[in-house]
Amino acid sequence: MSRTVHQHVPRGDGNRRQSELPSPAQHQLTLNFEPSLPERFSSLRAYIAHRSSVTSKHLKVQAADMDLSPSTLSRKLNPTDGDTQRMNCDDLEAWLESTGEAAAVIEYLAAKFLDSDDARRARTFAKLETLVPELVQLLAAAKAAA
Repeated sequence: MSRTVHQHVPRGDGNRRQSELPSPAQHQLTLNFEPSLPERFSSLRAYIAHRSSVTSKHLKVQAADMDLSPSTLSRKLNPTDGDTQRMNCDDLEAWLESTGEAAAVIEYLAAKFLDSDDARRARTFAKLETLVPELVQLLAAAKAAA
């Protein structure tokens, strides 16, 4: 459904005339070239370590809410080889309660386990198939106006 935008353009004699301009497309195609969450973060633990550093609650407060020392939480989020401190399910639940970041964790897990490359590709092609006729129509209108 296309709307027409009316624009009043001043003329040289002081009067104004009305011209019609096609409205901008109501549906815009947004291309996202950023890698998906699983491509940026190799594990849920790595993603949680990232989220813990960007959330509004400071790491010390998160650790206190989890009844851990800040150094222990830091070790659990960023373990070194041979480190015995690991993030477990109880820690994850306590971290989620502390930060309220459940939606972000679910988004990561859904992107990693529910969304395959084939499914993303199929969605992209389906969206393009619906937008191509509209793009052709807009291109023809732009050429006619030029």
